[in-house]
Amino acid sequence: MVQKSTFKLTKHELDFISDPQWMSLKQKLIRTISDSLHGLGQLILTEYYPGSTQTYKVTRGENYLDMPYVVLDAPQLKSNKLAGKLRIMFWWGHYISVQLFLNTHTITQSNLDSLCSGKYFILVTDNLFNNDLDTIDFTCLTEPGMKISFDQEITKVCMKIRISEMEEMETHIRTFIGDLNPLREQQD
Repeated sequence: MVQKSTFKLTKHELDFISDPQWMSLKQKLIRTISDSLHGLGQLILTEYYPGSTQTYKVTRGENYLDMPYVVLDAPQLKSNKLAGKLRIMFWWGHYISVQLFLNTHTITQSNLDSLCSGKYFILVTDNLFNNDLDTIDFTCLTEPGMKISFDQEITKVCMKIRISEMEEMETHIRTFIGDLNPLREQQD
């Protein structure tokens, strides 16, 4: 016996999938963001990795926790050498995160204390490719003297940029890199 399909949509859902404008607009916006991250990748390599022969990489995807995303890795991430690399991730409907991968043995209490402004998050688990800063894998650095211990060799410090602040993304990234420069320079 063949089972009958039950394919029921609400009027709103039917209207939504019948209208091609939403998908066209989404694709246009993702291309615009991707193009902007390509420009930002070149800027980061030129300003913060001068003389390097490394390249950057922009990746687009449709399903990071059910939402589209665009990621810039500058320089391009390589599994054997993550420390000192930047990742910038636009996550549809959420925020843009700026992430710096670090060797945990280079992080001192003084480094952490200098970042205690409430705008930086540090990964406290070994889930390196978790990009959801609102999970328990991350601790917001809010007060000097916060004790954080690492069981992993690599971690990352991250900052959120609200999507409404996209036009100021370059300024936020410069601040992030400036604040984390002492840690970035200590990487292997």
